[in-house]
Amino acid sequence: MKIQCKNCLPKEGIEVPDFNEPEKQKLSELKIQSPILAMKYIVDYYKLSQRDAKYITTHINKIHDRCNRCAYDKLGGEYVECPRCGSLNFNWQTDAKTLHTR
Repeated sequence: MKIQCKNCLPKEGIEVPDFNEPEKQKLSELKIQSPILAMKYIVDYYKLSQRDAKYITTHINKIHDRCNRCAYDKLGGEYVECPRCGSLNFNWQTDAKTLHTR
């Protein structure tokens, strides 16, 4: 799937792997623990560039349904643009995000 965020580069967008549920869980946990570990995991296992790995990691929500950029808290869907600021969010529902909000 090709995605693009209007608020950041790259303007042409990037191709995002079709992450399965366990991968979404792992990436969410790594993002909460350390965004650098999440980026390294994406580079190592998906053979993407550091630029693309950073782009993906930056857009993974720390808290489900909350925009990473403006904290708008009523997002819907998995890959969604925030209606308030237009930022792209990987709004994955995972246990990691549920535990992070407590």
